Amino acid sequence: MHSAGITGDAVIQKIDDLYVMFYFGAFWEDRKGAFNRFAASTDLVNWTDWAGENLIEPSEPYDDLYAHKSFVVKHKGVVYHFYCAVNKHDQRGIAVATSVDLGKGKKSFVPAPIPKKP
Repeated sequence: MHSAGITGDAVIQKIDDLYVMFYFGAFWEDRKGAFNRFAASTDLVNWTDWAGENLIEPSEPYDDLYAHKSFVVKHKGVVYHFYCAVNKHDQRGIAVATSVDLGKGKKSFVPAPIPKKP
């Protein structure tokens, strides 16, 4: 458990005999921004939190502020990890990371508006 910050928007999926809870965390003392993690359980009561790196964290211009709120699905052998991407201009969109390299999309946010002078 973390001692500060928030955790939320859990999605639980059953994978074979294991329940996997994907969730987002933000503002933790030992991590910056918002990010996606997971925990696992065999009985939906006792959970083991993943101790490794974040599944998704800010890493691209389109998610350089937050990368959070997961939905994970496996289709035809490829894991697709959809998440909310928020950039430093507070533009939001749905991004996807995959378990195999499928290339990069050509879509992007519209240019951020120029702030008006007071």
